[in-house]
Amino acid sequence: MEQHCDTGALALGALGEALEADADAHLRACGRCQHELARMAATVSVARSTLGESELHRPPAHVWQNVHRQVGFGDALRSDPLGTPVSNPKPPIEAPPVASDATVAPAPVASLRDARERRGLRRFVAPLTAAAAAAALITGVALGWQALTPRDTGTIVASASLDALPAWQGAVGSAEIIEHANGERVVRIALDAPPVSGAVQEVWLLTPEVDGLISLGLLGDARGEFVIPAEVDLDRYSVVDISAEPLDGDPSHSGDSIVRGALES
Repeated sequence: MEQHCDTGALALGALGEALEADADAHLRACGRCQHELARMAATVSVARSTLGESELHRPPAHVWQNVHRQVGFGDALRSDPLGTPVSNPKPPIEAPPVASDATVAPAPVASLRDARERRGLRRFVAPLTAAAAAAALITGVALGWQALTPRDTGTIVASASLDALPAWQGAVGSAEIIEHANGERVVRIALDAPPVSGAVQEVWLLTPEVDGLISLGLLGDARGEFVIPAEVDLDRYSVVDISAEPLDGDPSHSGDSIVRGALES
């Protein structure tokens, strides 16, 4: 089974850190990890944009406990950073005084790569500096925000049964167009086809006449989700196609389609 990027690596990427070589190579080819990284990056952006607000709602303690358990933070981050201090706490890091009419700027996020390499850990570890602690707090608040927010599963607005092309008898697939409350559209792909050595599977939107095509990305697993650019007209690009693409550096369609099907509302 293919090993996806772990949550700690994706969290670092969302914070702007460079990923390790193997994780970066996997991310470039995996639509699932790309989508998860985009979700984390959007959440971090929202969290950072609220640092200048005069008041934030404090989530209940069980939110941080769930985040701590699911993300895999170490014991040093077990206490809720927004909760009541425990007995014998470490002295808090005091922020410099800010004038009442001054604009509060977000704290800079320090690099965590050196700390991670020194300890030989692949997962996110306890921060070693005040700036790194600020980064951990941003991540925790962002994930807690996600835990408190109802998940938007979206609405299926179109679907397609993907039928095998003559050279790929026995292959089968499906596609669903999901529209979220914020207007974002994604195509959810499922494919059952034998793998091909030296090739990858790429997802496309085509016109019925095949006189126009748009690549949505590489399908790194049997299932994947791909964001559809807002400018794409699905009435025109109404056919979903999955092709076998040789690893030759050519970004154009190979002409070797595995499955294909027209979207229906």
